[in-house]
Amino acid sequence: INPAYAGSSEALNISGMYRNQWMGLPGAPVTAILSAHSPLKNKKVNIGGILINDRFGVFNHTKASLIYAYRFKLFNGHLSFGLQAGIDSYTTDWNKINTTDVGDPNFQGQKTRNIIPEVGAGTFYHSKNFYLGFSIPNLFNTGFNYDMVGILNSGCIIKMSDNIRLKPAVLIKYLKSSPLSANVSTTFYYKEVFGIGLGYTYKTATLAYVDLKLNTQFHLGYGYTYSLNILQNYTSGSHEIMLRYIFQYKINAVSARYF
Repeated sequence: INPAYAGSSEALNISGMYRNQWMGLPGAPVTAILSAHSPLKNKKVNIGGILINDRFGVFNHTKASLIYAYRFKLFNGHLSFGLQAGIDSYTTDWNKINTTDVGDPNFQGQKTRNIIPEVGAGTFYHSKNFYLGFSIPNLFNTGFNYDMVGILNSGCIIKMSDNIRLKPAVLIKYLKSSPLSANVSTTFYYKEVFGIGLGYTYKTATLAYVDLKLNTQFHLGYGYTYSLNILQNYTSGSHEIMLRYIFQYKINAVSARYF
């Protein structure tokens, strides 16, 4: 959601995510994401890339982007500015529509593909126990993204005891002509190894998730979302799994990262 995050792990970070949304609903979104980012020898310069495939309804959406971020020290943390640029491809297959009249010629052989460029930007500040980011994933109001999206997210780490940390967080997304989307969550971490959290998206859904650090480099996460609107009559919920591997772990236990 923010290209300025690239390199903030201070090591090569590769992540994969798979989300099956609104289980049981025909044509519901299925998303797969693969991303990688790392600082260069000059640690102020960070690069990355992301590949996204999103299937929903009659659409098959694929996006590939390269990311550049410039990061420097500010106060007790780091401030970074990031840019991403790539291509956005949509394939539309109207043959998947179940029409009232079988073999309706208006929906036969109608398969199109469009490719458009995409450019996004963001800024991200983080210290040991706080982060704040803002991004616009698509700066140009063209193609399929009819309205510009703005995303603001923030969170902090609160030490409850020697073994327990608390991370409250918020994410707000603005899309013109759509209701403001606000998500709040709280995660409890135990001994920097196991995290469990709950979240709520305003008038839309509630979620629960776990984050397991198998070792200093490998993370496994799982999340479940339950709809609170009319969708709850048609779906059993959404499932998401995440795998992350940090190739060279440079952060000691005293300054362990939770975001």
